[in-house]
Amino acid sequence: MAIFGKNELTLLWPFYLDSLLSPMLFFAPAFFIIYFANLNLTFFQIGILMAIVHIAVICFEIPTGAIADLYGRKFSVLLGYFLEGMCFLLMFFVKSYSAMLVIFILWGISVTFSSGSKEAWIIDLLKKENKNLLHSYFNKAQSIDSFALIVSGFLGAFLVKSFGLSVIWPVAAASFLISFLVLIFAKEFYVKRKVKISESVSQTWRQGVDSVKYSYNHHVLFYLLLSAILLTFALNIQSSVSWIPFLKQLGIADYALGYVWSAMGFAIMVSPLFAAKFLKKGSERKFMVLCMIIVAAITFMILLANSLAYALAILLLGMFFYFAQRPARRVYFHRFIPGKMRATIGSFESVLTSIASGISIALAGFLVDVIGPKYTIFISGFFIIPAIIIYLRINEKKRN
Repeated sequence: MAIFGKNELTLLWPFYLDSLLSPMLFFAPAFFIIYFANLNLTFFQIGILMAIVHIAVICFEIPTGAIADLYGRKFSVLLGYFLEGMCFLLMFFVKSYSAMLVIFILWGISVTFSSGSKEAWIIDLLKKENKNLLHSYFNKAQSIDSFALIVSGFLGAFLVKSFGLSVIWPVAAASFLISFLVLIFAKEFYVKRKVKISESVSQTWRQGVDSVKYSYNHHVLFYLLLSAILLTFALNIQSSVSWIPFLKQLGIADYALGYVWSAMGFAIMVSPLFAAKFLKKGSERKFMVLCMIIVAAITFMILLANSLAYALAILLLGMFFYFAQRPARRVYFHRFIPGKMRATIGSFESVLTSIASGISIALAGFLVDVIGPKYTIFISGFFIIPAIIIYLRINEKKRN
């Protein structure tokens, strides 16, 4: 049985190659925290660095999105990848905290050029050339990306052990350079739109206001958005800002964080497969509640973790069950959204969770400095409990 369909590689090989090569070199996030900690930054300062990327994305998502409308998705994506690569290359030479803040703001702005535009580029191309490849492409690309993510951790461990932590920046820059060079050869179906940036921003703003009103007045969507904020807080408070210093306290070597990155990638990859075996249509809410109860219980067990093996088991099991419920949560969320408002309500949710991410990552850094990483991770579990209660209170028959 052929893995690729007729003419599939002819049309999509740059996207598949990008999904394989670029993530293999992008292991920098596994080492961010320990790199900055070795520069004697406080964890609150590190949290601010991580948070400022989310804030920049929120502020510039709409203006930079208009670039894709004016000049095409391919131009926007390539520009974004080029700028991201330059940001990571600059980090190799910078040791000043204020300079790092500026670069991370620029990184957040750069992300907005490609976020959304790349997916839209591929969808428009396939709708024009071969609609039958839509589902096939995204399934294969996700599998390839997951495989590359696992490999990247082992590669990161080897390179950091051999050349030191600073190697993460030029290698990450190379990751984006490869994406840039490979995707130059990708086709694009683009019809130039006669639109001004000011008109695009104004129209998006009006649609956003309508989506906010609809979501606020919709019983189910209001609760789902509220729970999404709480789960975002839980996930980010027990993010790398708290987990990595905890693992360091338990004696893990710097380079071994790459192996943890690979293990996390494997857990994320297999968790949806596990969910698919147990999830039945119409039972999404029960499945999500069960997974969240398990995640909360696992999180609270962190108080008993006094060995590296036990801590890693808690980390990986928590991630496994958290990501197991995510596909069900997406299906359940979109069940209550009218088709014509799907994009704008989805964007509204993204803005809310980005704001929550920015606040919660900074909060995590502050808590690690004040009470330590173990108790910070423990506290994150208390944000999951109200999310569970919210899901239990939802009355699906009551829409407004």
